Amino acid sequence: MKIGASHLASEDIPLEESLEIFEALNKIEYFEITHERPFREISDDKNMIELINSYELKYTIHSAYTDLNIASFNKAIQKASINEIERSIDFAVDIDSDIVVIHPGIVSYTARNQVDFVYSLGRDSLIELRDYANDKGVNPCIENLPAIQGFMYQDINLLNETLTELDMPMTLDIGHAHTAGFAPEEMYFDCVKHIHVHDNPGDDDTHLTLGEGSLAVNDFFDVFMSKGYDGIYMLELHSVDSIKKSLEYMKELKVI
Repeated sequence: MKIGASHLASEDIPLEESLEIFEALNKIEYFEITHERPFREISDDKNMIELINSYELKYTIHSAYTDLNIASFNKAIQKASINEIERSIDFAVDIDSDIVVIHPGIVSYTARNQVDFVYSLGRDSLIELRDYANDKGVNPCIENLPAIQGFMYQDINLLNETLTELDMPMTLDIGHAHTAGFAPEEMYFDCVKHIHVHDNPGDDDTHLTLGEGSLAVNDFFDVFMSKGYDGIYMLELHSVDSIKKSLEYMKELKVI
């Protein structure tokens, strides 16, 4: 089983310290770098790229999402959002990563009566990002979003239909899917290339330690292991301690 730790657990300390911690942590092979403030500029720093590449860890990238919207009515915002994600794809190439996680967009308040048009704008952006990433040898993995007003693709069935049509991979966030009412047996799709793993009570995207929420974690692992999923299980939690406790929980479940 390929297991990783998200930068979310250590965003308040220097990147080098994070890499030291997770390289030393048993069972963690991958680290997902959050490519936005305060770490947006690391991709422009040759010394930092050399440092990242000096570790034994393998990497995925979570592209920027704060204040961005690839489905924006405003063409300048839409294009700026695409450009930021393309920076992350370029960064992935520099650190030998083949996975970039991408948020699919937001239906803004003023666009709430034109949802279909917003989704068409987002689809155009997905195609542009797909083509850019494919040219770079990177998988642009589109993430399902939690049940928060305005967030697009809370419905993982709709996301699967779109990505299958566009021949693109999915980042399945099981916590997000849980907030949207999906059970583990409803979460598997052939297009899932990457998974964010965390727990929650079902009505709030709290990114809890595995076993501390109401998600049927054991059922989730049963489904994906029985289907032969061979991608990364990325623990997307709020602290290093939560990562460690989740690994212990996975041992108790006998999945590792």
